[in-house]
Amino acid sequence: MAEDIAGYKHVGSGYSVVPVGRVEGTVVNVTQPLEMIKLMRDPEKLKSTVVVTPGGTTTFVAPLLNKHPAGIITYAGSPESHLGIVGRTMRLPIIMTLDLVGVESLPDGTAVLLDCGEKLGQVYVKEGVEAGAEGSALAR
Repeated sequence: MAEDIAGYKHVGSGYSVVPVGRVEGTVVNVTQPLEMIKLMRDPEKLKSTVVVTPGGTTTFVAPLLNKHPAGIITYAGSPESHLGIVGRTMRLPIIMTLDLVGVESLPDGTAVLLDCGEKLGQVYVKEGVEAGAEGSALAR
């Protein structure tokens, strides 16, 4: 298991698509196309958003890629998928097939740090910061 980083608690790991280092952002879970369209309406907000989506398909998140979100996390897929290939080309921080540890989810509004420096990417939650209305992602 990865160690915590000052100010952040390690909550999971998955395949890092491209070694782009560390990025911070705020989680927005996207499971429906209308949610994707809503995100596209605010390109400035998207630049600080880490999109969390259940699948790893380019078809679903493709409209967001050229708007350069802060990062993308998927619970399925692999770096060899189309999303992985396109993400590598665009040098986007993407962690695929995230395996959460000590938490059940990453609620909307959670401040996260993605460490995409190695083949295995790490996800950290900012300590002491409450997530949006759904509560904190940190286990209590």
